[in-house]
Amino acid sequence: MVRATQSIARMAALLAAVALTACSSDGGDVGGGPDPGALSAARSEPSGNAQSGTVGQDLPNPLRIVTLRGAAPVAGTIITWSATGTGAAMTPTVDTTGPDGISTSTWHLGSEVGAQSSQAAVSGGADGSPVPFTATATATPGGPVPVEIQLRSDASNRFEPSQVTIPVGTTVTWRWVSGFHNVMPSGDPTFDGSGNPVSAPHTFSHTFNSAGSYLYFCIVHGSPDGGMRGTILVQ
Repeated sequence: MVRATQSIARMAALLAAVALTACSSDGGDVGGGPDPGALSAARSEPSGNAQSGTVGQDLPNPLRIVTLRGAAPVAGTIITWSATGTGAAMTPTVDTTGPDGISTSTWHLGSEVGAQSSQAAVSGGADGSPVPFTATATATPGGPVPVEIQLRSDASNRFEPSQVTIPVGTTVTWRWVSGFHNVMPSGDPTFDGSGNPVSAPHTFSHTFNSAGSYLYFCIVHGSPDGGMRGTILVQ
């Protein structure tokens, strides 16, 4: 009787092992793999990524993303578009995907020459969200000649030149040659500064699209009233 009971137990264990192996070979989610039904977001070609355009202007091609569940497009997904940089904007900023799962938005570049970035975020989250985009902003063709101001610590801490007069629409680039500095605006009118102090080498650019006398200084080595400070007169 004991032997019969042991035999039955061994047989039950063997059948359980066979059943588990069969489930695994049939593709059961034993390993906890990715959910094929999860919502995902990605660029949709032609996506509009990596374009070049003039500062302060719309890029020629709209940006495009697609939302999918598995391989099927998902309509009605809410997408929030945003871009970084002074004067940058997306139109629309909030969109809903169409029957093809696609959302588009037009990127108005900011006023800084160089690399700019934007993104599309899925409301509620999704694999791949936010979807990043980049663009290169170039100076206005035939426009004012860009101006460079150096930040230096050799001999003394200073902006060189410390005073410049430029026409409206000129892009000024501050270039850290040596030292630990920043560009901090002071007074009114104002502009976006460079942020926290950083060490050379580094650059920061801003395009002055409005007339006025713009004052700035380095918070490490100056103040609005003295030390390392500068003036930009825009006419």
